[in-house]
Amino acid sequence: MTNETPISTAATSMATSADAPADRARRLRALVLAGAALTAAALFALADTSPALAHDELIGSSPEQGEVLDASPEAIGLSFSNDIIEVGTTVVVVDHHGEEISVEEPVIAGSEVTVELPADLSGDYQVRWRAVSSDGHPIEGTIDFGVGAEATGVWEEQPPHTDDADGADADGENGGTDEQADDAAASDAGVWLVVAIVAGSLLVAALIAGIITSEVRRRRRRNAA
Repeated sequence: MTNETPISTAATSMATSADAPADRARRLRALVLAGAALTAAALFALADTSPALAHDELIGSSPEQGEVLDASPEAIGLSFSNDIIEVGTTVVVVDHHGEEISVEEPVIAGSEVTVELPADLSGDYQVRWRAVSSDGHPIEGTIDFGVGAEATGVWEEQPPHTDDADGADADGENGGTDEQADDAAASDAGVWLVVAIVAGSLLVAALIAGIITSEVRRRRRRNAA
């Protein structure tokens, strides 16, 4: 049988009461730190996701879009915002009849792509390029240019489309649609990731606010008593 005096019992009760606020304070600090860490992670993910959703792009070319040259250029030069992957990168040049002209294979050096041209060009041409950016995503575009006094620098296909050409155009349109769908899916995935992280941060913040409110009310009741 344990003998406890009223004094020892009161002392124990006072020590327990004194320890309780300290424990609650430690738990509150831990929750605040966890919420701050989660919020920082959300902000970091938001900052890191935005550039990831933006693929590399063409930042310059030679000849430039719509440029008219007096003489045939030695090569087509394309400059991109980041290094280009060699596999899957193509450059095609067509004349105003829509027929491909013979060009050399693209030479890729980091973010620069060069394609040598024949020396007898005359008229309006269109460069149709397709490259694989550093994130593995294909990007594509066109550049119009002209050579000679009769050139306008604006490519327009003069003869009517043949069935083969129509089929090729349809395939190109379908490819563009698929690529746009891939872009949309990647963008949606990044957005939902950020939304989930931000929602988690808000939930932690709400829990912390509830704990703080409860603690304030408890202290008010204790002080009132």
